[in-house]
Amino acid sequence: MLPPLSPDEFAALKPDIAKHGILVAVELDEHGHLLDGHHRVRAWQELRAEGIRVPDFPRVILAGLSEAEKRAHVRAVNLIRRHLTAAQRRAIIADALRDDPAQSDRQVAAMLGVSHPTVGAVRRELERAGDVEKLSTRMDVLGRSQPVRHATITVNSRRDEGRALAALATLGTDAPGRPMTVRRAEVLARDAELDRRRNGRGRKVVQGQGWEVRRGDFLRVLDDVDDESVDLLLTDPPYEDAALGLWSDLGELAARVLKPGRPLVALTGKLRLPEVVAALTEHLGWVWMGSIAFAGGHRRVRKLMIDDAWRPFLVLSAGTFEPRTFMSDMIVCSEPIGPTKAIHRWAQPLGPFVHLVESFSAPGELVVDPMVGSGTTGVAAVQLGRRFIGVDQDRAAVSLAVERLSAADRL
Repeated sequence: MLPPLSPDEFAALKPDIAKHGILVAVELDEHGHLLDGHHRVRAWQELRAEGIRVPDFPRVILAGLSEAEKRAHVRAVNLIRRHLTAAQRRAIIADALRDDPAQSDRQVAAMLGVSHPTVGAVRRELERAGDVEKLSTRMDVLGRSQPVRHATITVNSRRDEGRALAALATLGTDAPGRPMTVRRAEVLARDAELDRRRNGRGRKVVQGQGWEVRRGDFLRVLDDVDDESVDLLLTDPPYEDAALGLWSDLGELAARVLKPGRPLVALTGKLRLPEVVAALTEHLGWVWMGSIAFAGGHRRVRKLMIDDAWRPFLVLSAGTFEPRTFMSDMIVCSEPIGPTKAIHRWAQPLGPFVHLVESFSAPGELVVDPMVGSGTTGVAAVQLGRRFIGVDQDRAAVSLAVERLSAADRL
């Protein structure tokens, strides 16, 4: 029913049981069949077979459960206790829905200790694939049969009506059965479109007129880019803490591929700016920091009580920086943020990237973005007559970037 522990996880479990014994009780049904604790018992048995003295372990016997109740119990205790990946969690939710699709999303969520929107998303995937029947009624948390609700969006203008209809057309059967705002429907539609792209087929390398987009880890898929062959490396990496390790890798790549005196220009957040600068200056020379001021769509950092209205961009170079022309370190972006975020939640407006490409490179030169996202750097480069290579690990991002660059080719 559940994914096994990896060899490393099991190898870490054995010495702990050898030292402390089994501390969490193993669960059995009234027939002696093991419900929970397979890995603990296996480790205990192997230690005993190896001649290591380990004490007997506590047991809990659960009597009178149906097979469906046993499976539900096993899923619930393991989702709470085990460190499962998102994909493994979704697989367990899918199994629970296959067992009893008449349960409501909230009922399954309460049983497994997950969010009901996640259950709803998994259910819609199963319904599309024909793995579970699309029912007109479901059982609520009190065991009552209730009709399935449908998506509802209330709007006050023709413009918002168009936005709502467009979002619902994209969502199709993925539209959740609850009232929503137009903005929420658009966010769900965007994420649904990205999921479809992510699950679709796609080549690892796509080429156009003077541009190329590759899928994979940039340190690997840019191995064939010659040393000291790139004129500008322009990128907008993820800002969250989990991505801090990318900055040192980015600096290492830039130090290898940039021509002497040419820049890495990188947008970044502010909360981890000291760590970002420290990682980049392991490999590159510091040049400057500029700012991009946004006209609207400010992000509110509630814990610091700050309205975040501008984005830093950092300029570093491989060797001594060789400036080409004067440029302002304050870029004012007048483009609205909303349409950009409708493409991808991390997408940036095009204008600042046009400014940066134009300021730091010349026509015919090579621009590289190792974390290309939705392709904004590439669109700016193509529009200005530069050659371009972009890379991203996300299949959906690569699909978006290729689509936008192909459209830029036709202009």
